[in-house]
Amino acid sequence: MDTSDPHITFDDQGISNHYWDYLKYSKPNLYNDQEGERLLCKYIDTIKKKSKGKDFDCILGLSGGMDSSYMLHKMVTKYNLRPLVFHVDGG
Repeated sequence: MDTSDPHITFDDQGISNHYWDYLKYSKPNLYNDQEGERLLCKYIDTIKKKSKGKDFDCILGLSGGMDSSYMLHKMVTKYNLRPLVFHVDGG
């Protein structure tokens, strides 16, 4: 990242405030293990219960890139969600 972001600052080691914010606020909430899978399945079960009898379980944004396409694929094939997929052509 460079200084084109008006909110970015760098410390004396050249590390941005966004990195430090990530370590403080985001990383502690990331679960890339069996605990993460358990929490995701619990959340998906809640979604399915609340959406019973409805046309869709959730809304998923799709950029059309590899990450969001894979996420959609997994949510439908592995977790049997019925998403309403939303895409905006950004041009």
